Amino acid sequence: MRALDWFLDLLFPPKCALCGRLLDGEEGGICGGCRQQLPFTTGADSLRAGAFGQCAVAFRYEGAVKDGIHALKFGGRPAAARAFAPYLAAAAERFAGEFDAVTYVPVSRERLRQRGYDQSRLLAEAAAALLQAPAERTLEKLRDNPAQSTLSARERQVNVAGVYAPAPGAAIAGRRFLLIDDVLTTGSTLSACADTLRQAGAASVVCAALAAPRGGG
Repeated sequence: MRALDWFLDLLFPPKCALCGRLLDGEEGGICGGCRQQLPFTTGADSLRAGAFGQCAVAFRYEGAVKDGIHALKFGGRPAAARAFAPYLAAAAERFAGEFDAVTYVPVSRERLRQRGYDQSRLLAEAAAALLQAPAERTLEKLRDNPAQSTLSARERQVNVAGVYAPAPGAAIAGRRFLLIDDVLTTGSTLSACADTLRQAGAASVVCAALAAPRGGG
């Protein structure tokens, strides 16, 4: 451990991304108790299909994982992204060889100011490092629309229409992307982003999400 890391751990002891318990040096972001209860996806739940194409999913969106994602998004705990990244990367391994770069579903500028970080970007960058692929910003969110979680499935589709666009200067045409999001529910947001990439000339898009409701997506 570098001296700086040791000093930072002394000032800000690492905590479990799920339950908040103080960690020892060997637990890697999630404590042993929580690791034993992680709701991994199995069977059809681990690979969803929709207008977005195919999406690998690491966890069911329930229990401690749901709490951990809420802490990442709304609780000011960006370090949770690094703890979740190995599981997201492991899920995305099924697409090995099918993408040139990793990208993500962006938050709006207003949400970024409020939160101080983009949770999907943090997840994408940490997972990309493990997948040994570049992480790139390819999309921007043009306006701060209502939260998808407050809307019906039909309303979600309308809510994201025209919201995303290629980021200025993004190299998209002819390239293959792994598109990352935190939670896959109806798939409306992921579909809007994947469609934007394809319309900008992406050769192909596959997706990975940290979690999804059981049997949903």
